[in-house]
Order: sequence, then C-alpha cells, then structure tokens
Amino acid sequence: MAINYPLQATFKILSLSPEVAVRDASGSVILQVKQKALTLREETTVFADEAKKIPLYKMLADRIMGFRAVHRITRLSDNTVIGSVKAAGFRSLWRTQYDITDSSDTTILTVREENPWIKVLDEVVGEIPLVGFVIASFINPRYLMTDENGTLLYRITKKRSLIDRNFTLEQVAPDGHHSADERLVALALIQVIFLEHHRG
Repeated sequence: MAINYPLQATFKILSLSPEVAVRDASGSVILQVKQKALTLREETTVFADEAKKIPLYKMLADRIMGFRAVHRITRLSDNTVIGSVKAAGFRSLWRTQYDITDSSDTTILTVREENPWIKVLDEVVGEIPLVGFVIASFINPRYLMTDENGTLLYRITKKRSLIDRNFTLEQVAPDGHHSADERLVALALIQVIFLEHHRG
C-alpha cells in the first residue's frame, strides 16, 4: 500500500455515527471509516471506498471502556489480526501516549502528544463564551509518531473548524529510512483520531 503523503483525515462532527474520510496529497479518498454508534465496545470499520461497500479492516476494543482498552485491528479478508492500538496506561492521563503493536503484539510505534500544555490551553480557551471557539481554532495540538528506537517518523497535527476536525499526517523520515508498515501507520492514525475525539 503506497501512500502519497501528507494524509488529511476529516472527522465529521455533525454525523450521527462518527465518520472519517482519509485523503492523500492528491485529495483522493483512500479510506472511508465509520464507527458503530450506540455500542458498549468501540467498533470501527475501515472501507476502501466512499460508498462504504468494500470493508477492509475492523478495529474493536477488547473491553467496554477505560484507558487500558486495546483496539485490535483485523484484516477482514482472512480475519487476521495485524496489530493493535492501546493507551499507555497512567502515562496517557497527562501526556497522550498510544502504543502501536504488530501482529505478534510487539510495540513497533508510539504516538505521543508533543506538548500536553497545548491540549490544556485548547480545552480551557474553547470554553470561553463567544470568542473561545475562534481563538481555539488557532491552537493546534500535535502528536509525534516514533519507532522503537525513538526515531521520529510522522507528525500528526489536529485542527478544528465549525463543521469538522482535521488531522494531518506528515511523513518526517524519508522513504527507506524506516521499516514501519504504512498500512498499519494509516490505521493507527485513524484509531488515534477516534480516541482523541472522545477525549475532547
């Protein structure tokens, strides 16, 4: 799965069921994602098309709720678990951190909030009547995706608008300088977006 970076993931706020469209640098939708509404355990389906007729992956939490939940990513063509996304326990209460594992449950990537104070500022300013939303629109939390050696591979930036939330995934490390599975990177980005949406 060759990806044309940067990726733009748009989260529709007004949709009854949370939904994300992932576009590549050319503006083409490469994945359409829909989270099942009114379920006890978070369940998300990743489709290959905007019409949502070709399901590719399913991401399902292993428990009803809690920051220790593990979201397993299953390839639907053969029902194989290819990896998972999980919050890094108590460390994620202050600074957001998610561990991405491969099919053998080995951590291969980590997503960390670049500056947790930006999140605090974003939440506080957003509560100010009338002008809060306008000011908060200029506050963009960022997340860093690193490999097991701590090498920075990707940067995720969150932006808000009146009708949606946008997340941009930029590739930092040049092609060939890392062995991260781009398919798993894109799916981890999607799961992190949904988890961060629930955090506010």
